[in-house]
Amino acid sequence: MTLTPEQRLTFWALADVLIPATDTMPAASEAGSAEKWLDRALAARPDLVSTLARVLDATDGTDPEAEARRLHAEDPDGFSALAQIASGGYYMNLKIRKRIGYPGQGKRPPFSDEAEYDLREGLLDPVLARGPVSATPPPPPDPVEPATLLSFSLSGNGDKADLVVIGAGAGGSVAARHLAEAGFEVVCLEQGGWENASDFTGDKLEWELVADAQWSPNPNTRRHPSDYPLEVSGSPITPVMYNAVGGSTIHFAAQWVRLRPHDYKLRTLHGIADDWPISYEEMKPFYERIDQEMQISGMTGDPNYPPGPPPLLPPLPIGAIGRRAAEGMNELNWHWWPAAHAIRSQEVGNLAGCERTGTCMWGCPKGAKSSTDTTMWPQALAHGAKLVTGARVREITTNGNGLATGAIYVDRDGQDQEQKADVVIVAGNGVGTARLLLLSGGEEGIANSSGLVGKRLMLHPYMSVLGIYEDDLEGWLGPWGTQLLSLEFADHDPSRGFPLGAQWDVMPLGGPLFTLFRYDDLPFDERWGPTVHDLTESTLGHAFDWGVGIEDLPHESNTVTLDPELTDSDGIPAPRITFTIDDEMRANLDFQLARAQEAHEAAGAVKTIVADWSQWGWHLLGTARMGDDPATSVVDRWCAAHDVPNLYVLDGAVFPTAGPMAPTATICANSLRCTERLIERARLQPVPA
Repeated sequence: MTLTPEQRLTFWALADVLIPATDTMPAASEAGSAEKWLDRALAARPDLVSTLARVLDATDGTDPEAEARRLHAEDPDGFSALAQIASGGYYMNLKIRKRIGYPGQGKRPPFSDEAEYDLREGLLDPVLARGPVSATPPPPPDPVEPATLLSFSLSGNGDKADLVVIGAGAGGSVAARHLAEAGFEVVCLEQGGWENASDFTGDKLEWELVADAQWSPNPNTRRHPSDYPLEVSGSPITPVMYNAVGGSTIHFAAQWVRLRPHDYKLRTLHGIADDWPISYEEMKPFYERIDQEMQISGMTGDPNYPPGPPPLLPPLPIGAIGRRAAEGMNELNWHWWPAAHAIRSQEVGNLAGCERTGTCMWGCPKGAKSSTDTTMWPQALAHGAKLVTGARVREITTNGNGLATGAIYVDRDGQDQEQKADVVIVAGNGVGTARLLLLSGGEEGIANSSGLVGKRLMLHPYMSVLGIYEDDLEGWLGPWGTQLLSLEFADHDPSRGFPLGAQWDVMPLGGPLFTLFRYDDLPFDERWGPTVHDLTESTLGHAFDWGVGIEDLPHESNTVTLDPELTDSDGIPAPRITFTIDDEMRANLDFQLARAQEAHEAAGAVKTIVADWSQWGWHLLGTARMGDDPATSVVDRWCAAHDVPNLYVLDGAVFPTAGPMAPTATICANSLRCTERLIERARLQPVPA
C-alpha cells in the first residue's frame, strides 16, 4: 500500500509544517529526492500507511499548519503516523545526515589500544584508591557440597531422549551444550527460529524507524509468529523478551556483570527478603568458566569484587561519553568501572568482532554479540544435540509417580507432537517458565505445592537521566551495551528510607530519531517547526544517558498467572502480568535519578532530562524461586523441583532476589553449575520407567 498523488501533496504540506526550512536546513519536501525517501519510509513502516492515509484524506484542502496543530492536540495516532514517516524519510536522507554531522550507526572497529587510551591520565586511579563501595563485610562462605564424578548410561530408548530442554536462550543453551558434550542425548524445543545477523537493521538507514515496530523488544508490539501475547492491564511494566535460537541474548544489551558476595545474603546481612541457598564462592568458578565460553570482553580489578582471572577478551573502549561520565564520577568520588560485555571486542575464529554499531538491543548486524546462538549452539550441535525450532511447548507431561515424562509441543503445522525424556529442563524466562508450569499438571500447575509458581515476580524497574553537553561526544557510538557501570548506590542503606539500591549504566543515545524522541512530550512549538533543527543540533551526538535499574523486592503480589481469555496463535492461554511499582520502588528511583543528575552536572552537562523507561521489564526473575525448604520455594539449590525431582528450571525464574545487576551472567553461570551437578550424579537421578 502506498499514497496517491493527491495524498502526497497533502503529506508534503503537513511535513513542511513539522520540518520547515531555516537558513541552514531545507524543509521536508526540499531535502532532495524527497519522494524516494518518503517511499522508503513507507516501505519500512507499512503498519502506519492506512492511518496516515486516513489523516491525509481528512486534511485535504485545510490549512496545513492549523491541521498539524489539531492532529497534535486531538489525534495522537494520526499525528504519530505523520511525524514518524516525515521524520523517518527526512533523516534517512544521506544529504540531511551529512548536514547534521551524523555518519550513521557504527562501522568504527576499535583500535587495538583504544580501550587503554580511553583510560589515559590515570582515569581509574581514584576508583582504585577508594576501594570497595560497601562498608558491609562480605558474608562467610557457605560450605560447598563436594561433587563426586559418577558414570552414566544413555537410555537408548527409541524416540525417548535423555533430556529435553525447553528454551534455547541463555540458561537452556548452556545446559544443552554441556549435556551434549558429556554424551547425553539432548533434544531442545525452541518456539522461535534461527536469526540471521544480516537481517538485523542496525546498520541500515531504516533502523530507528523500525526499532519500535518490527524490531521492538515488546512482543505485544512486535507480534512475530514465534511471539506470544502478554496481558498487562494489571501492570505498568510490560516484560520484554525474544523467542529465537539464542533467546533474549539476541535482543539484550549484552551487559555482563556478576552478583556480588553480599547480594546472595540479603537476609543475613540486612534482614531483607531472603538469602540464596548458595553463595558467591560456590558460583565463582562457574562465573569464571562462563566468561570464557561466552567470549566476554572486559577487565579485572573492580574493587567491589573478589579478585579473579580476566575474561577471554580485552575490554571495549569506553569512548568519549564514557570518559566524560567517568570524569564526573571522579569529581564526586563515586564508583565506576569499564563495563564487561557479551560482545566480542575482537574476532574469535570466524566470529566477528565489534564495530561499535550501537544497536546491540536490536540484534547485532555484524554478528559480534556473544549471543548463545554463536557461543553455545555450534558446540551443542557438533556434539549431537537435536534442536527443534518452531516448537511451542504447551505442557510438561507426568506419570502417576511424581515424575516428568517429557513435553507436548505444537509444531509449525499446528500439530501436537510429544517429546519423551528422562529429564525435563525448563528455561523459558521468568514469564514463560511460570506460564508453562501453570499450564501443566492440573489446576494448580506442576511443581507448585508451595503455591509460589508465578509469584514473586521481579522486573528491575528502569529510568534514566539524559545529559546534554556542549562538546561533540559521538553519542551514537556503541556499545549499547554500556560504556561503564556504577555501583555507588547499589547497596542497601537504611538511612535513605527505602530498601536496596540500583546499578547505573552509561548508554548512548542513537541517531536523530531517537534523539528527537526525547522531546516528544513538549508542546508543539517547542518540538516542531524551526525548533526541530535546534534540538537536533544541540542534542545529536552531544548526549548520553545515565540509566538506573533498581533492585526490586520479591513481593508475592507481583505475579504471572494464566489469563482466562487471551491466548496465543495456537490457543494456549497467555500469561497475565500483575505488578505494582510501590512507594518504596518510587522512592528508590527518585533518589537514584537525583544522584544521576548530580553526576551529569559534575561532568559538565548543560541540561538534563529524566526519561521514564519503567514501562519495560528488561529482566524477568523470581517466579520459581530456589530454596532449601519445599514449603517456601519451588526448586532446590540445584534447581530441581522439590515436587518433581527430574524437572529442572535453569533461568532467572529461580532467583530468590534480583540483585541490582543485569542477570544474564548469573543465569548462565548457575545453569552451568546445575548442569555439571546433573552430569556428575546422573546415575542417582530419578527418572520415569
